[in-house]
Amino acid sequence: MNRRKGTRGSALVEFCLTGIVLMFVWISIAEMARGMWDYHTLQYAAKAAGNYASVHGATCSISPNACTVAISDIATVFQHSAIGVPPDQVSLTFTTDSGAATTCSLAGSGSLCSSQTTAWPPSSNNDNEVGKFLSIRADFTFHSALAMFAPGNGSVQFGAFDLPGYTEQIIQY
Repeated sequence: MNRRKGTRGSALVEFCLTGIVLMFVWISIAEMARGMWDYHTLQYAAKAAGNYASVHGATCSISPNACTVAISDIATVFQHSAIGVPPDQVSLTFTTDSGAATTCSLAGSGSLCSSQTTAWPPSSNNDNEVGKFLSIRADFTFHSALAMFAPGNGSVQFGAFDLPGYTEQIIQY
C-alpha cells in the first residue's frame, strides 16, 4: 500500500509558493545593496570634490601660484570618484559662502559641468578667502529594478527615488 499517493506533486506546489517569495526577497536584497552602494559612492565623491575645492582658494590666484580651479575641474574629480554611478543622472550644485549657487549636470542635456570654465570658488564677495565655507551637493535619481514587478504606470513611480550627496568644507588656503 502506497501512502504517498495523495501527496503527489505537493513539493512542486510548495516550491512555487515559496520560490516566488524567495526570489522577490533575493532581488530586493540585491537592489537595496545597489542603492546603498550608489548612496555611499555619491557621498564619497561629493566629499572628495569638496576637499579638492577647499584647498584651491584665494592663495591659488596669487603669483607664482597657478592652482585655481574651475567647476569643470571639480566635476572631473567628482566623476572620477563616483565609480558605478551613471553620470547622466547626476546633477551638481556648487554653493559659495555668500549663497551664490551654480547647478550643472555631468552628462546629458542642460548646463554641463564640463563647460563651466570660470574659477570656483569665485573671488566675487570674497567667497574664495581662507575660512569661508563652500558646499557641493550631488543629486542622483536611483531607479530600482523592482519596478518591473509593479503593475501599471500610474502617478506613483515605484522604484525611483532621489539620493543626495552633500559636503560642506572650509577653504583652507
